[in-house]
Amino acid sequence: MANVAMKDYAVSPGEVLRYELELRDMSQAELARRAGLSEQRVMIILNGDDGVIITPETALKLEHALGMPVEYWRNLEAHCRETRAPGRNAGPSTPQGRDETQKSAVKWRAAGA
Repeated sequence: MANVAMKDYAVSPGEVLRYELELRDMSQAELARRAGLSEQRVMIILNGDDGVIITPETALKLEHALGMPVEYWRNLEAHCRETRAPGRNAGPSTPQGRDETQKSAVKWRAAGA
């Protein structure tokens, strides 16, 4: 089997959050209430608008609401920004990236979360 180079891809925190909400059958409003975030802030994160940063405070709120560690959210944010940085040959999120997001979430859950 030949090695095939793939473009870097970035999975935004919003994509992961959307996936987690679907898994939990949780609405945006419910997440906002549990996390102490405004519904507008949740919507902005879900839409993955450029310039949106998962701050340590937001990551902590997501951890309390979803049980997913602060480090998970911060690392996801950092990887997304790094991959999408100017000069990188990376496009927007891809279906492959979404598949990797799902695999990552499954692995995280299986690790005892």
